[in-house]
Amino acid sequence: MRKVLHVGPCDTPGGMATVMHTLAEFPPEGWEAELLASHAPGGLWAKWRAYRRARHELKRRCSDPALRPDVVHVHTAADWSWRRKSRLVSLVRNHGVSVVVHLHSGQFDAWLSKGGVQRQEQVCSTLKDEGVRGVVLSSAWHERLSPIIGSLEVINNPLPQMPRPLIAEREGQHLLLLGRNDPVKGHAFAIKLAEALRPSFPELRLTMTGVSQSAHPWVNAQGWVSEEEKMSLLAMASVLLIPSAFEGQPVVALEALSAGLPVCASDRVMGLPDLVTKAPFNDIEAWVDAVSKLLQNPPKPTALAASVEPYGVSEVQRRWKTLYESL
Repeated sequence: MRKVLHVGPCDTPGGMATVMHTLAEFPPEGWEAELLASHAPGGLWAKWRAYRRARHELKRRCSDPALRPDVVHVHTAADWSWRRKSRLVSLVRNHGVSVVVHLHSGQFDAWLSKGGVQRQEQVCSTLKDEGVRGVVLSSAWHERLSPIIGSLEVINNPLPQMPRPLIAEREGQHLLLLGRNDPVKGHAFAIKLAEALRPSFPELRLTMTGVSQSAHPWVNAQGWVSEEEKMSLLAMASVLLIPSAFEGQPVVALEALSAGLPVCASDRVMGLPDLVTKAPFNDIEAWVDAVSKLLQNPPKPTALAASVEPYGVSEVQRRWKTLYESL
């Protein structure tokens, strides 16, 4: 049995961890998979210790023929995530092990541009190694990044296999935002949007994760929720909001569509199925119009669920099997 080792923030709540756990739980046929955390929640010291532990463990495994993986699959964002991961890639390649560099960031292009030619050359230098293969999440990201950093593979994020909650009927005026407490996720915009919609939809309420307090009685601020709670919210809500400033390919959008929940996303979010409604980033009037239409005339749940079939685990497994075995 061949082995792939996934390296990244698997112990840090978020979309990248969800992808890592799904890929590790469902490796391609003929492969076994393990996880190695290179990041930890908390301050700089916790993050540095997690990185050092991952570096030490990678070196130990790659140095031991009995432990050496056939492929190290590195999951990275931009900025300091890339800086740390590129060092891990160099360590692994020095031991002759093949590497997949999986680019998850929704701002990788902006980060490259900000760093100029020098940063682009550094990224290209890592990816041009014949034992390294770069992967992006969608054809849109391929079109944006490949002219800058060279040839890349396209493999969608996998749709996690989800239990179906026992919810009798979906609510008619219930907006949902699922994301960490970060300005890029658009929590403040979602509240502003709900305020603008309430004169037309007086029973409207908004549920948000990532934040634990709200001054509005019609906002349910739930902090962080379990997987079971998240599935219940996806089954009850009317529309999932993704007003983010940037995203790679949000898994929660795929989960919502699979549950038959309409999604309205910022036009800065790339790589989602065509049935996702798009609205210009931070344009409140456009969002009011788009969400009003979804509340009044939602798409058929069966069509929404069918739109994520290419993101199913079996299809994604097949793509990863082909890539791993080409290294």
